[in-house]
Amino acid sequence: MFSNSKKVINYLRILSIQAILKAKSGHPGVALGAAPIFYALFYDHLNVDPNQPNFFNRDRFVVSAGHASSLLYSTLIAANFKSIKIEDLEKFRQLNAKTSGHPENFNLPGVDASTGPLGQGIAMAVGLAIAERKLSSVFNLYSDLINHYTYCFHGDGCLQEGIAYEAMSIAGKLNLNKLILLYDSNGIQLDGEVTDSTKINIKKFVKSLGWNYLHVEDGNNFHKISKAISKAKHSLKPTLIEIKTVIGYGSNKANSNKCHGTPFNEEEIKQIKNKLGMNDIKDFFVPSFVKTSFANKICIRGKALTLQFNEKLNELEKIDVKLYNQFIQCFNNKFEIHDDWFKQQNFSDNKNSTRAISGDVLNTILKNNSNILVGSADVSSSTKIGGSHLISFSKENKCWKNIQNINFGVREFAMSSIINGICLHGGLKAIGSTFLAFSDYLKSAIRLAAISKIPSINIFSHDSITVGEDGPTHQPIEQINSLRLIPNHYLFRPYNFTETLESFKFAFNSSQTPITIITSRGDFLQVNSVKSIDISKGAYIFQDNSKYMVTILATGSEVALAISVSKILLSKKIFSRIISIPCLELFNEQPQDYRNKILGKKLVVSIEYGSTRLWENISDIQFGINVFGKSGKANDVIKYFKLDDISISKIILAKLNHKKITK
Repeated sequence: MFSNSKKVINYLRILSIQAILKAKSGHPGVALGAAPIFYALFYDHLNVDPNQPNFFNRDRFVVSAGHASSLLYSTLIAANFKSIKIEDLEKFRQLNAKTSGHPENFNLPGVDASTGPLGQGIAMAVGLAIAERKLSSVFNLYSDLINHYTYCFHGDGCLQEGIAYEAMSIAGKLNLNKLILLYDSNGIQLDGEVTDSTKINIKKFVKSLGWNYLHVEDGNNFHKISKAISKAKHSLKPTLIEIKTVIGYGSNKANSNKCHGTPFNEEEIKQIKNKLGMNDIKDFFVPSFVKTSFANKICIRGKALTLQFNEKLNELEKIDVKLYNQFIQCFNNKFEIHDDWFKQQNFSDNKNSTRAISGDVLNTILKNNSNILVGSADVSSSTKIGGSHLISFSKENKCWKNIQNINFGVREFAMSSIINGICLHGGLKAIGSTFLAFSDYLKSAIRLAAISKIPSINIFSHDSITVGEDGPTHQPIEQINSLRLIPNHYLFRPYNFTETLESFKFAFNSSQTPITIITSRGDFLQVNSVKSIDISKGAYIFQDNSKYMVTILATGSEVALAISVSKILLSKKIFSRIISIPCLELFNEQPQDYRNKILGKKLVVSIEYGSTRLWENISDIQFGINVFGKSGKANDVIKYFKLDDISISKIILAKLNHKKITK
């Protein structure tokens, strides 16, 4: 006879593969092999409250190997999470079901991170662990108000993605000892054996990154898995536990890639149930032994944890109301920005770069809010975001209360995924920065943030061919538009101080949408033509003229170019309007009446030093670049591509003259 623990583990296996069978889609191999890992974690360690799945001080559990979704859902059901029912699992991988093909945090409370793109879960787990350490340093003055672990389940595929190495390097440097990776090491991946593509000594690799390494030879022995987790919780370093499992355990396809992503048929499941002693288990049913021997323990532990947290919070309110109010503000994810902070800052009618302006604006914000974290991919001196003037995270700094800067190193992808994890935790806002051309390295993380409704912020400087001497590798062409095409994501390209400040306000007020802010390296004339703008409309009339003959649309530094073009046109007695469009996506979402008002009824031209494709729907002439740039002085490159004020003015004048002739 099986013990109750083994019966629950086998129940998790059977329930998971039943869901996959009904959906005719899924990954049964990991569900059969890794069930003891999930059982050991939930039963003995994971501090969660099934009645309050989003309880703030809960342990976080990231399933980086997102194809193990059926096992996660089965475990949540067995643990009696109120956010999911057995009926939800019957709809596994069906349209609008809570039980989506890969875990989605916004769709199902109890899922701590949306995963699927392998490796990103590990990086987000690093971000979650950073958030826990930072918040505990701020709020644990009187008691352990914030005190929880971050666990991450992953397989070989996650470790093969470079982002895992990037993120683990940072975690080792920061000594994130409350971060524990549960490595499902079964030696098999979709195309065959892991050794077909990979040769690595995991123990030496992990230790070289400053991690603790533990090994569990028998992945079916949940007692040993649990003991390893207990040991990891007392480590002074982050820990990876390599657990040797059998993919497809209990099936005739065990230890084979044939069971990785192919559902078992009814006959095969019948054989598996027989082998596991589960013949009496009905389809999509929760037996009483699951509730009494598994769910009850988790629920009792979670309820006690919630009560303790609330008691500590009430005590904090009595002892230190200022710190209490600060926590409530963090808990509600409120990051206020007040105009009074910027009274001394005035960049009007001076030459400056928007990277410098954004750096000044952000530094002012940071002085007034310690719960904002910033960093760069080793280019803070260039992006002006973060840097040595701020206290940086390191294992040497024991208290992280006043730390705000993260040295990510040249790790763009990990940086963006880690800030996703920090923002996903709640209570903090995180910002990463690098050059716009290198946004390609991390676009997948922005995409996952948009899917997950994580309001992270990325700032990219060096925005166009004006980078000049660094050449086409550093001169972004298609990047701005490719970022604009990401759903549930807004890209801002501010021109002056007012637009920059309003872009940051929008970003910090965002609760479910990641924001990208693009800044320039080069200086250009700053003009504040209006005192205030409604940036939520995406565009506004920067310079008006009732006798206008042409409307010039521009964004970012090209607004300065539009001003210069308008002056040349004026010398030829051609009046123009200038429209600044800091956010093209927001403008395109506006009612048609507003868009018509902005675009006007005359010739419309657009100017942006990048791809022209997205401007074709709203302008008659597009001035931009659809080929790669050139290495040379900025002005020489601009003139080479005929994107200087004189060349643009000539084309506009020729177009207007042609119109006159045809009339």
